[in-house]
Amino acid sequence: GHHHVGHIGILGVDKKGTEYYQVTLGGSADEFTAVGKIVGRAFTEHEIVDAIETIVEVYLDLRESADERFLDAYRRVGIAPFKEKLYADN
Repeated sequence: GHHHVGHIGILGVDKKGTEYYQVTLGGSADEFTAVGKIVGRAFTEHEIVDAIETIVEVYLDLRESADERFLDAYRRVGIAPFKEKLYADN
């Protein structure tokens, strides 16, 4: 269960013989322990790499400085900008 407390968590699941990956954001095992929030529908094995790249791109665009960690940026802006970019074509 470490994916639940990962800043970016990825859980592989099998749905009727097909691999999918559920992504969570904002998990933490620090003094402000939190379980990550599911961003939305799971990604196929062909989509997951692009999804993670998109999450990193959103973070890099939204961070206030080069020193701001992903978790700090996520806590400041929330899940909405990540979901918006991840599911823009849906």
